[in-house]
Amino acid sequence: MKTVGEMGSVGRKLLQGRTEYPARDAAVLLGHVLGKGSDYLYLHPEEHVSDDVERQYLELIERRSRGEPLAYLRGYQEFMGFRFKVDRRVLIPRPETEVLVETALRRLAVIGALRSPEEASASSPKLPSLLREKIQGAPKLLVADVCCGSGNIGISLAKSLPDIVVVGVDISPDALDVARENATALGIAGRVIFVEGDLFDPLKHLGLEGQFDAVTANPPYIPSETLSLLPVEVRDFEPLGALDGGPGGLRLVRRLVHEAPRYLKPGGELFMEIGFDQSHVVREYFRETTAEYGEVTTVLDYAGRERLFVARKR
Repeated sequence: MKTVGEMGSVGRKLLQGRTEYPARDAAVLLGHVLGKGSDYLYLHPEEHVSDDVERQYLELIERRSRGEPLAYLRGYQEFMGFRFKVDRRVLIPRPETEVLVETALRRLAVIGALRSPEEASASSPKLPSLLREKIQGAPKLLVADVCCGSGNIGISLAKSLPDIVVVGVDISPDALDVARENATALGIAGRVIFVEGDLFDPLKHLGLEGQFDAVTANPPYIPSETLSLLPVEVRDFEPLGALDGGPGGLRLVRRLVHEAPRYLKPGGELFMEIGFDQSHVVREYFRETTAEYGEVTTVLDYAGRERLFVARKR
């Protein structure tokens, strides 16, 4: 039987020139098959591994060498301190999307804190019976998470703020299956409801116009004409439907800007992620809707780029 250190060395050699960080990937995958952290390789290099562990490890190394993302190989991705199940049915949550969640959390927490019990009762959402039967208690705030994918945005909000209910929407039934699994695994299935449809269409059918305190959205925004230029591990493994934003990448972004006010309460806010180089065009979309929004601001991502638009309905 080989030792942990020997297996790590084998993994690094097999990934050399095939991935950007062969040592990291080898350590992460070895820790995964051992049920340990990625630092186990360096803490216990002398321990022996079973033949079964060796076989599993080499299979994962081979898949990683072909470009399959680490998150799919492990079956999960950390996001906002929570572990989300991911597979090839859903986009892998990115760190820059945490900026959206952090911003929405701050602003929703303020809205909730400022409302008196009487105001909260008076402004509580008028949920259709279909949704009332599925949620626990009366929500203080209602959030629509459009293009929800794995549910990472809406679930993170619900985990962090106990007084909100989230309605997640996605056009992909496969993505919604993953999102429901994540809500159950994270213990909030009673406060996150998922419905299938195109952007706001299912919310319209449910009679939820004008009911939301916030709309969050991380829509597909990669231009169709640049999809072939994406890294292999994105282009060949992640669902193209969650990436392809049409010509120019802004087909759904423009619709979100124009349609969101219909579903927001007065003073409700849209939190929308965009591509790192799209802010100048998106500003024009908001100028087309100045009658609907009273305040529009941008938030920078960790690289200092305008990544998030926050727009408040008049």
